[in-house]
Amino acid sequence: MHRKNAKFYILNLAIVFTIFFVVSSFVTIYNYPNEINLMQGQSKKLENSLLCKLVLDNIQDENINLSKLNNTLSSFTLIKGKTEGSANATLKMLNLLPIKSVTVNVIPDKKIIPSGEAIGVKIQTKGVLVVGLSSITTADGKKHSPAADVGFEIGDTILEINSKKIEKERDITIIVNENKESSLNFLIEREGKLLKIDVKPVQSMEDSIYRIGLWVRDNIAGVGTMTFIDPETKSFGALGHGITDIDSGVLVDISKGTILKSKVASVQKARKTVPGEIVGIFYETDDPYGNISKNTNFGIYGNLNYKNRNNSRSPMPIALNYQVKEGPAKILSTIDDNKVEEFDIEIQKV
Repeated sequence: MHRKNAKFYILNLAIVFTIFFVVSSFVTIYNYPNEINLMQGQSKKLENSLLCKLVLDNIQDENINLSKLNNTLSSFTLIKGKTEGSANATLKMLNLLPIKSVTVNVIPDKKIIPSGEAIGVKIQTKGVLVVGLSSITTADGKKHSPAADVGFEIGDTILEINSKKIEKERDITIIVNENKESSLNFLIEREGKLLKIDVKPVQSMEDSIYRIGLWVRDNIAGVGTMTFIDPETKSFGALGHGITDIDSGVLVDISKGTILKSKVASVQKARKTVPGEIVGIFYETDDPYGNISKNTNFGIYGNLNYKNRNNSRSPMPIALNYQVKEGPAKILSTIDDNKVEEFDIEIQKV
């Protein structure tokens, strides 16, 4: 009887350990990044599971070095960036079965100048952005929604009408009223895909103008904060978030944009889960501070046209995302008298 209990106990223990090994491996696979960035000369430690290991695809690769570290409880892969470039590696189970591909990028040591300066931002959208749909009352008293009926959606970008390039709101009004009730062929962009839609305008009873039932926008302006300046390339990054349309919430695809001299009028303090806001004015000029070339989820980027007044600050080395830790930190910002000041903050979650 005792022997049967002992066998049963050993069997259960083996099952528990097997489940633990498998779950541990899947957790490692799930948490393993698809891409790893390292500074030249820096190292990063990645935890291995008991069944999985990171292996270089090309054992002779000179960009990185992989080595294994062991202790009594776990094992790690130490990745060291040697020379600038990229290398491919594979996460393998039992050192045989490929599970996941990983790209390791080694980037040169980089220093930038932190800014914190308030700037005006003005952008011209690529094409014209659809921000709303509406109905039109015609002479017979009926309401029509031509654009909505043929499938237009908020967030669509109108690029062409009848093969004519669209850059401004008024371009649409002119073409629609020139063609009156003739069907128009629209080339639009939706979520990165190009689509063609035909729509027939109707005449509004209110003002006799031909309409298709769209609210559109061709430019966006506001005030934000310059994040950093690259002293070598004279490029900049700003905002720390993308510019989205206030009505549609869509990240705006830009054709051109500028940053301008700005003056802070007031600041709305942030609250938990509610970001703060800078209210200010900026000055139109033929000689802007810089030109915007990219609008991304992480901010706007471009090139400077002038010697920024914060260049007196010393360049600082950049940190990669895995180097950011919870705890006290400092930020630069402009909230009063157009003066860049240093503020204490606490990083609560990474």
